[in-house]
Amino acid sequence: MQLKINPTLLILVLLWSSITVQAQYRRKTFDIFEGFKIAPTAGVNIFFGDLVDNSRTSYSFGVAAEREMLPYLNARTSFMLGQMKGTQIQYIGNLPYAYFRNKYFDVNIGATFKPLDLAFGYYKQRSFNPYIVGQLGIIAASGTEWYGIGSGNADGTVWRDFSAVHPIITLGAGVSYWFSNQLSLRAEALPTYVFGDQVDGHEYYERGDGSLIYTDSNDFYYTFTAGISYTIKDSRWKNEPKYNRKAYLKTRKYTLIKPSKRTNYRPKRKR
Repeated sequence: MQLKINPTLLILVLLWSSITVQAQYRRKTFDIFEGFKIAPTAGVNIFFGDLVDNSRTSYSFGVAAEREMLPYLNARTSFMLGQMKGTQIQYIGNLPYAYFRNKYFDVNIGATFKPLDLAFGYYKQRSFNPYIVGQLGIIAASGTEWYGIGSGNADGTVWRDFSAVHPIITLGAGVSYWFSNQLSLRAEALPTYVFGDQVDGHEYYERGDGSLIYTDSNDFYYTFTAGISYTIKDSRWKNEPKYNRKAYLKTRKYTLIKPSKRTNYRPKRKR
């Protein structure tokens, strides 16, 4: 028995398949601005190094950009610049021994993890959303060290000029508050470990006999910032009801909000 195939039907099937594949391809085309947000920020840094006992707080400002890769994970890059400073106090006499000031910038790449979106699902009506930040980068700094009055030199005498570039790693946290579909307030606390010792320019000091004493090998600083995040284009998860409905039901399950038990209440009829 021979199987006869209608050529017209075959052409229509192939044409429909081709259109379907092309439509799926268009839907999966990567759009860099889908779920992309940008956030200018400003705040303070607190530096911990060899040449710091007090006066360690100064200013920072920059910008962070993120793109949603998964409902609970964003790719992230950030750029921060500002000033760092500090004063070292002489233990005998409690006088300033030396102090420094620098200009710095750091560049980072990393990720932002949103635990509530993982635990309860992607829910666009969630106003507060905490997150964890992890990133790697580099810091470049240049500045000057001066002798203080407790050093035996004239106060303000230049000790050394310095510049340095070091790798860094950051693991911190933040929280965002959404007040519209595209705008949110955000605040972050980012501790950063420096794989180097010259952000303050102070790697060693010299004794009276000329010998060199090297200090602890790594610097460290905190950056606390606040800013406004603007979403250029909603992600695909933002527009898919299944993510929001699932997250809403799961969130309601773990809250104290319960539906009313009097669902079958009917008013009495007047006789």
